[in-house]
Amino acid sequence: MKETAVTPPEPTSAVSKLQAHFEQLDENSLLRVARAVELARAAERRDPTDEQILETLRPRLRNLRPARVPTFQRSICVALEIFLYDGDLHEEKRKGALARQVLNPWWRVLLASPHRAALAALEGEYGKAVREQRWSDLPAIADRGVIAAAEATNALLAEAQKSYGRRGELSSMLGGDRALEDMREIGVLLGLHSQLTPALERVRRMAGVEGAGRIADFTPASVVAARTAYMNIHDRGADLVEYFFFGLMTLLMQPFQALRLVRMLSQDLSHVSGNHPARLIPARLFSDLTRTLSEIGKASAGPVMARRVWLLTCARLVSDAQLMIKGLAEEVQVEPNPEWQKLLTEARGRVMQAVDTFLMAAIQDAVVVLPVKPLQEKKGVEVRLEPDMAHIPTEEEVGIAQAATVLFTAVKKLMEQEGQDRLMRSKEADLEQRLEIGINFRVEYLRARPKHAVALAHLRGVQKVLKGLPSFNIIRDLEYRVERTLDRYKN
Repeated sequence: MKETAVTPPEPTSAVSKLQAHFEQLDENSLLRVARAVELARAAERRDPTDEQILETLRPRLRNLRPARVPTFQRSICVALEIFLYDGDLHEEKRKGALARQVLNPWWRVLLASPHRAALAALEGEYGKAVREQRWSDLPAIADRGVIAAAEATNALLAEAQKSYGRRGELSSMLGGDRALEDMREIGVLLGLHSQLTPALERVRRMAGVEGAGRIADFTPASVVAARTAYMNIHDRGADLVEYFFFGLMTLLMQPFQALRLVRMLSQDLSHVSGNHPARLIPARLFSDLTRTLSEIGKASAGPVMARRVWLLTCARLVSDAQLMIKGLAEEVQVEPNPEWQKLLTEARGRVMQAVDTFLMAAIQDAVVVLPVKPLQEKKGVEVRLEPDMAHIPTEEEVGIAQAATVLFTAVKKLMEQEGQDRLMRSKEADLEQRLEIGINFRVEYLRARPKHAVALAHLRGVQKVLKGLPSFNIIRDLEYRVERTLDRYKN
């Protein structure tokens, strides 16, 4: 008689049965199964069956959140965890944001490369430590794995840079040029891991956050920890500092809370001198803070309150930079010193480079109390802006405009100290013109509609803005005109 071949069950059917079985297990039994499978997976070469079992357990494990046994690959990816996001790749590469879906293709590229031997040896050592339950040895092996993975990644990227063919092959294995950009950032972050990860973990611990959780409140203690971390790394390379701030903003549930650290460091900036005990380099500190403010501005563009705080922090930074330059200049005059003179020149140069950015932000936000809306009369015709006479500025928007005047005033004082008044004239004229056009329109609008609540609200808002601006050109004339108009229509 012929033997009848036994048909293996369909995979989907097997998985469904497995899942149904696991759903009947109590918590302790489930955790024992998960632990056993994870130990087997970490100790030996990955078996597809292990992954299949863990996939069925995952929904319940997410709720139970037990201590996990990471694979060698996962222990290396801990260096990237803070910067990972789920979902599809962003259309444009954003610095400090890595797609989680790139990790497996990247790892496959490494294991298919000439560098696989070093990684395979370390993975074998890691598995042996797991089998022998030498848990304390795992972090050191993982750290060596991070270094090996960084070297392999950067070597492959260097080869791809020299050859279009190799670049195309690498891009195809990863899933496209956009994923190749993420691979470059993976190489950078793995190289920074030994200094970057401990600095960010220290901040997380001081905020009272366990494991991989995010920080709900950036408490004073954690702000001080972040300041200390910055002090320790600020002179060890631009990449390290930049990713420290990127990582910090990612850790914070509300990224604009990073402004608390910016304010504290800004205060340090005002006390910087040639013999400052922290040995901060003024130009570098100022650049770090302005770049961070720019990133916070992008990250917290949504909350209105965050924008007001952002503007006030920018104003504080400009004022502290002014004091820093003044202090260094006085020291150089009292005791000429080539090193201090160099610090002063570099700091002054960086501050002057940032002035335009701050002024643009101040001018744009100062006129938010005179709202406009886009209007396109017909297709193909250029879109133009016209006053929005249906929107009454909120208290928060008025607060933003007032904060913008604080920033504008701070920059003006800095420019006066540095003898650069003439560079301010075009910016003053720009702000003055925007205010004058907006005010004149509302005044004329009220002549035709004397009780128009929106027009009156616009003038009340702009009145507060004018009071906060320094006297230049016709600012006081505009303020007088607004006051007179409001008096005329107040009843």
